[in-house]
Amino acid sequence: MNLGIVDVPVWAILLVVLAILLYWYAYQPFGTWKKLGVKGPSPYPFVGNIPEMFDDRIGTCVSIAKWQKQYGRIFGAYFFRVPVLIVTDPDFLKHIFVKDFNNFTDRFFISNGKLQQRIIRKGLFFEVGADWKRIRRIMSPTFSSGKLRLLTHYMNLTAQRLGENLKNFAASGTHVEAKKVYGAFTLDVICGTAFGLDTNSQQNLEAPFIQHAKSMLTFEKSLQITLGLAGSFPVLASLFEFLGIGFFKKNDVKFFEKNLVALIQERKAHPERQKCTDFLQLLLEAESDDADEFVGEKKLTAEEIAAQGIIFIIAGYETTSTTLQYISYELAKNPDVQARIRNEISKVLGDSTEPDYDKCNSLKYTEAAISETLRMYPPVHLLSRLAERDISFKGVQIPAHTGITVPLFNIGRDPEFFEDPDSFKPERFLNENKANINSITYLPFGFGPRACIGMRLAIMELKIAPCTYWELWNLWASRPRCWT
Repeated sequence: MNLGIVDVPVWAILLVVLAILLYWYAYQPFGTWKKLGVKGPSPYPFVGNIPEMFDDRIGTCVSIAKWQKQYGRIFGAYFFRVPVLIVTDPDFLKHIFVKDFNNFTDRFFISNGKLQQRIIRKGLFFEVGADWKRIRRIMSPTFSSGKLRLLTHYMNLTAQRLGENLKNFAASGTHVEAKKVYGAFTLDVICGTAFGLDTNSQQNLEAPFIQHAKSMLTFEKSLQITLGLAGSFPVLASLFEFLGIGFFKKNDVKFFEKNLVALIQERKAHPERQKCTDFLQLLLEAESDDADEFVGEKKLTAEEIAAQGIIFIIAGYETTSTTLQYISYELAKNPDVQARIRNEISKVLGDSTEPDYDKCNSLKYTEAAISETLRMYPPVHLLSRLAERDISFKGVQIPAHTGITVPLFNIGRDPEFFEDPDSFKPERFLNENKANINSITYLPFGFGPRACIGMRLAIMELKIAPCTYWELWNLWASRPRCWT
């Protein structure tokens, strides 16, 4: 008797099961915020809110501003499959960065940082837990006021070269890619202050050091694909890690690792030579004889020393050159600010041919212009932290291992924090007006114990650059079309 039973092929059954499992996997992690009563944008399958947040046609800042208007200063989103809390609330920011710092010590990274090469993960910016605390403690003396006083001669040398280049460009009317010129300047400062090297990249903008630095921080379409696959299917992150595929290009990382290791070996081979006054020497003095084990509070492994050198390049090259580019842009637009800075530099320096540490500290209006530039154009748009334990704050439940994202551009342009936020007004950062600014809303260098360790070095560098060519600014400003 025929009961009407259809003989379904096994492959068809497997296909249906696979489709069901794939559908479950696509949506499985996206119930966290709804269950906790936290409002936020609806996620897309597999990728969460990444398509909107990093849509080149819209921009991250625009998307976050739209969501903040809809959901408030604390709302939930998803970086691929991971729940992330986006925060612009000052009280919450202070809680994260300071009051409960021990619960938010580490940064949040896609795939737990597996897309950074091993040596990159050993760098201070990426390191976690007890190793981060140890390395931070060892490195802090490098950026003391006493150390910076000894390093200004490297900055003056490179800034004088920058001034000559700008003078020649302005006089000839040559079109200039400002980012490339400033990138060469900042790289020379890094190589001098960190490694005692006179690379003089400004005389050769195609030099290997600057080409590899630029390449390492140029992120191509292939990286988006890698991030997308690793974020949507975390098991692939381990495969990419094994293959050496990651956030930074392998050949660029290898180039700097090879050169730094060679420099370290050279200094070890010739200890009788006079010690250099630079970042690398301080770290060498804190090196452990045991390269594999942690042997004390003031010891680094050889790998950790090289890692800090690479991080110094990553952190100092792009950020400072970008800031100089935006300072140039705003000064070209605001000749009154430019004139005031020029007059201040002339008055403070007098007949000095080189600005020293103490005189640079007296450039209060120049520093205010730098601070205003960083408020409007933070080189890093997003800061992140990772919750180690479950916590509750302001009625919001934050599960352990949740990412925290702080959108710096949005905070710096928020009219509730800064009056007329889209206007360039250095006066707001002068001493008599600083009391009107909530310090937790000015975050280009982060905040709290994990704030940027190189902040004072960066500010010094940004001051010394114009000091050496202030008299050229009239000529430069009269030819704004030379700048691209």
